[in-house]
Amino acid sequence: MPTNGLGRNMLALLMPIECLGCGVESDWICPDCRRSLKFHREELCFCGKAGENGLCSKHREKLGLDGLTTLFSYAEPAIRELIHQLKYRRHTDVAEFFALKYKKKVLARLPRGEWMVTAVPLSRKHQKERGFNQSALLARKLTEPIYDYAELLVKKRETKPQVKLNKKQRGKNLLRVFALKRGVAVPEQVILVDDVVTTGSTLKETVRVLRKAGVQQIWALTIAHG
Repeated sequence: MPTNGLGRNMLALLMPIECLGCGVESDWICPDCRRSLKFHREELCFCGKAGENGLCSKHREKLGLDGLTTLFSYAEPAIRELIHQLKYRRHTDVAEFFALKYKKKVLARLPRGEWMVTAVPLSRKHQKERGFNQSALLARKLTEPIYDYAELLVKKRETKPQVKLNKKQRGKNLLRVFALKRGVAVPEQVILVDDVVTTGSTLKETVRVLRKAGVQQIWALTIAHG
């Protein structure tokens, strides 16, 4: 069962929250450990090369994106564990923690204007089992009310977990698995949210669907990369 903010606070009365970085009784990540985290530099692509709007020329062309904002390296142990707590332990208040601590940073790095925010979807079966889509939860917590949110995409079938596949297999695994949701109005500009970008295979396939539907500009937002 997902644990929301209120549920987590009540649970903390019996089981105090320990920092995922150092273990001290505090919050998901204590103030000292948060100060030690290094934000990803805006002028670098997620691959580490110099770029514009968070993308090198190679990944801009490969993924079909106009820009990408990512906050942390997935190699940061506390960040990696925090994402795991959200995705696999179903602590939905992790999204609230990210919003409380990093929303201002996210909004400062995203483009302004008439952009619609959407999330990389889960399959119907997977979302039913988990109880929520972690990317949609992060998208809403980190961008509303500055941006409007809409479910634009659906995942048509189950796929193998990307983490268990190599680069070539990841692309094949997701080929034509996403589609535009029926009846949605297609915006001109979209901010696409996912929790982590690794090879970019998921973003590439979702961007392909959005471009085909007529979206003119697409920016991606992820918590981590690597």
